[in-house]
Order: sequence, then structure tokens, then C-alpha cells
Amino acid sequence: MSDILTKENVEKSINNRNFVEKLAKGKNLPLGFDEFRVNVCELANGEYNYNFKISVLFVYNNSSQISEDAVLRINYGSQMHLSKQIEYEYRSLELLKNTGVTPVPIFFDDTKTLLRKDYLVMEFVNGTQMSYSEDMKLAANVLAKIHSEKIPENNHLIKPSNLISSMIDECKTMYNKYKNSEFFDVNIDKKVSKLFEKCEMLEKNEIENIGNSSKKTDFLDKANDFNDKCMINTELNSSNFLVDGDLCFLVDWEKPILGEKEQDLGHFLAPTTSFWKTDVVLNKKEIDAFLRDYLTYLNNNTGNNNIENNNELEVLKEKVNKYIILNCLRGLTWCAMAWVEYNSEDKAILNEFTYNKLKQYLDYSFLDQVLDICGLNDI
Repeated sequence: MSDILTKENVEKSINNRNFVEKLAKGKNLPLGFDEFRVNVCELANGEYNYNFKISVLFVYNNSSQISEDAVLRINYGSQMHLSKQIEYEYRSLELLKNTGVTPVPIFFDDTKTLLRKDYLVMEFVNGTQMSYSEDMKLAANVLAKIHSEKIPENNHLIKPSNLISSMIDECKTMYNKYKNSEFFDVNIDKKVSKLFEKCEMLEKNEIENIGNSSKKTDFLDKANDFNDKCMINTELNSSNFLVDGDLCFLVDWEKPILGEKEQDLGHFLAPTTSFWKTDVVLNKKEIDAFLRDYLTYLNNNTGNNNIENNNELEVLKEKVNKYIILNCLRGLTWCAMAWVEYNSEDKAILNEFTYNKLKQYLDYSFLDQVLDICGLNDI
């Protein structure tokens, strides 16, 4: 834990004119201020980042004052194994700044001259965590805006050549850390193995619909077309959606890639996602209602209004169902890996909530509930 920068460390370091001028320039504020005052308070932290709200008061010679808030995000590692993680996040947010539903990036610094860690400064967004019972329409609108944003073909985003294979490979990498650890449980393994088998079957039969339907689709053919891809977040926990009245923002952009919108939707709706920050597991009626709202918003953004005529909603549901299963595997294998890390002395950031939630996810009863939802408990 000695590697972690405290609030006091951060406040002392950024009470620095060079830092404050970068912030002023990024916010298009006058640079001729005579004095400044910086206040820092802690925000929620993730597994690889610490976040702080910084409030800066600019004082000018005519006695006028301007107060600005921002978020300082300090990086301690990369789930994507990137050498320039914080730059990747900055550039991703730059591509989304016109959506109006993501924080606007201000600047990043990977020189380690001011702080000994790479950091990103971005717009502070007001709001409280979304509610699955009250805010699903807002979340659907946010995702539709992000998924309909045009991304330049020449971009920095990671582009998996085969989304299903890349997800399964990621899951195997994470799960092997658990399988090779002293915490391995053969009963947990039996349940997780059922998900692996189902997902590997989906990988093998990429053009088949979920549920052994005889109807064929060209899903994966379309997935190889740049025009059918968009930036996806891949980590759509409810705590990453901040709601302020009629406004809603998606704030955590640690692991975006260029992929299929259905992967994001499958992650958002999967029980392994909704249960993380709440005790909610969405039912079929709630999932169908969300997808209908999402598709309406998406079509409004893209000018396509043929939802009823071309059976687009049913196609979307089928593909999202596939990704729900894949994301259940991804969520559980991440938890298995994280369980090993949380019981290791090498883990830099420890979170009591995460530790307790990991125990719930690896409990036999929750694993059985996930298998039921995926239609796999009779196998």
C-alpha cells in the first residue's frame, strides 16, 4: 500500500502553478490569474485507479474569481496490459466528447514529474448511481448515443479480430490464475466449466442463433465490417452511470474497444453485472423493455425508423442473449482471478466491498442462479 498516493500527497503536489495553468488552458479560462487555491477530496476508486475531485479557485487582479471542478484519475495498472493506459483512456474520451454523455478529457500527464504515477484530468460530472428500477430508459439513451457516435477508421482502439474468441481467450487467461492457485475449488470449476463449454460451442458455431434455432444469421460476417462496429465500454456496472435529474453520464472508460454494440448490451444486462453494485438480477420482461427503448433511441440517432418492419428488435435480442452468456463467463472468471489477487500480499489496491462481493459471486448458490439464467443447469 506504500505505493498509493494519499489525498495529502496529491493536494501538495498539484498545488502547483504549472498544473493549474494546464487545467485553466484545458477549460479555456484566462491564464492571467494572480492567485489560486486547490482543494482535493476523494472519490470512489477502482481496482487499478484512484480518483479525486479537485476544486480550483482562480483569483484575478480585478478581484474576480472563477471556481472550477475536475476529476484527477491516477493510474496504478492496466487490465488490458497497456504500457500507456492513461493515454488510451484520454484518447478514447476525446473520441466521445461530442456525445454529451461522457466526461470531457482535459489533459493527461505520463511524465511522472509532478506525481510519480500517470494521471488523467477530466470533467467532473455530478450525479448519483443509476437505479435499475427507475433509470433504465436513461441508460438506454446513453448507450444509444455512444454506440451511434461515428469513430474515425484510423483510431487507437483495440480491435479484436474475432470478438467471441478474444473474449474466451481473455476468460481463459483470467481463470488459469485461479485454476493454478491454492484457492482452486473443484465444485466451482464444474460450474464454470459449463459456461466455458457453452461459449466454446458459440465460438464454433458463430452463425447459429442462441437457443439451437434453425434460423441462420450473418452476425459474425457483419462483425468483421468496420461500419458495423462502434466504441464499446465493456464495463457497464450501474455505478458507472451517474444520474442527475433527466441527465445521465457514463464515466468509467478504462477498457473501451472497437466492437459490437451487442457486447456492451449483453454486459449491461447480464446478472454478473447488475448484481455487482446491487442485488438486482433482471428478468426477461425487463431486458426486453430495455432493448426496445435502446433500439428506438439508436434508430432516432441514425435515422432508421424500421424497427417494426425488419424484425430488427428480434435480431438484436438473439444476439444480445449470446453476449449475456459470454459476459457471465467473463464476469465469473474475472472474480475467480480477483479472488486470488485479493488473497495475495502483492495487491496494491484493496477494497472491502469488492472482497465481500467476490465471495458472493463464487458462492455455489449464485453460480447455480447464473447457470439457470443461461439455461445450463440441466447439463
